[in-house]
Amino acid sequence: MSGPEVVAVVFGTIAFLAIGSFTCVVIDRLPLQLDEENRFGELWDTRPWSEVFGGTSRCSSCGTAVRPWQNIPVISWFALRGRCSSCGAPIPGFHPWVELASPLLFLGAVWAIGLDWALLPVLWLIPVGLAIAVIDLRTLIVPTRIVWPAFFVSVALTVVVAAVEGEWSLLLSALIGLAVLAGPFFVLWFLLPSAMGFGDVRLAVLLGWIVGFYAGTDLFAAVILALICMTAAALLGLVIGVGAMGLRGRKAKVPFGPALVISAYGCVVLAAQILEPFGVY
Repeated sequence: MSGPEVVAVVFGTIAFLAIGSFTCVVIDRLPLQLDEENRFGELWDTRPWSEVFGGTSRCSSCGTAVRPWQNIPVISWFALRGRCSSCGAPIPGFHPWVELASPLLFLGAVWAIGLDWALLPVLWLIPVGLAIAVIDLRTLIVPTRIVWPAFFVSVALTVVVAAVEGEWSLLLSALIGLAVLAGPFFVLWFLLPSAMGFGDVRLAVLLGWIVGFYAGTDLFAAVILALICMTAAALLGLVIGVGAMGLRGRKAKVPFGPALVISAYGCVVLAAQILEPFGVY
């Protein structure tokens, strides 16, 4: 790795520490707890983006502004022992994990793909995926307010990469990945709506597009990678489901978003290793 590349990686790692901190703000502020179930049977909705981005960082319990030294990614949470310095209210434990995961996932993507234009879609997926996964774990909703804007940004980024590389067939691979991953989930939701929320179908549209794009120009590779992503998500979802039932009881609802996000990221960064045995990468 050359000197400029080392500088780029170091700068990117620091930037993704800050992005992880900002992602925590979205996770904290976007969900809105309802007094009673809405027409979809959910106890959570989402706030407008103007409310999420408005104002400075503050304690959600007492409203005290967070000082700059209390806003250092990872370190501040442990320095404060996970509590507000003013009122002692607990700061959710996901903060250091999300802040640490963000740069680690960045480094994983750089290791797998290299410093290339092709990094753009997966770099966008990191904060989006973390926000969706943690919000789903906490509230059992996959926020539409994140998914659709993230999808259209992903499409724009993949178009840029396809144009730079002169490989427009990458977009057809992305479309196939979308259809293969989201299609079965849509059928399952349509036949058994109690088994899967439509938010997971929307999320599969976003992730299917990205997974298919990273399968390369071989269209059959997009089918394989999307099917493997679906299988891995189902198995991981089963593990998460068992854990959820252990913590919340047998009738607990199971968040599927985290399994989808983890599987999609894994398929993106390991696409070459996954597809090489099939001779299609």
